Amino acid sequence: MGKLKAEFVVIEGNSVEITEKLNEILDAFQENGAIIKDIKVNYTKEHGFDGFLVAYTIIVELPKEMELEA
Repeated sequence: MGKLKAEFVVIEGNSVEITEKLNEILDAFQENGAIIKDIKVNYTKEHGFDGFLVAYTIIVELPKEMELEA
């Protein structure tokens, strides 16, 4: 089992943009060998006409190789 790490991410945009950006972040973790353990929404606020501001906490398990870089 690797080391657990929490990443706090804030994304701004409409629902489609937020989903795309979150998926890009999750894909980047997985491409580097991390395992996504949990995703929590910490804060959501309407922003502008059709936008939102969403804060996420992403819990990932880092493989042994990534622990040295973290």
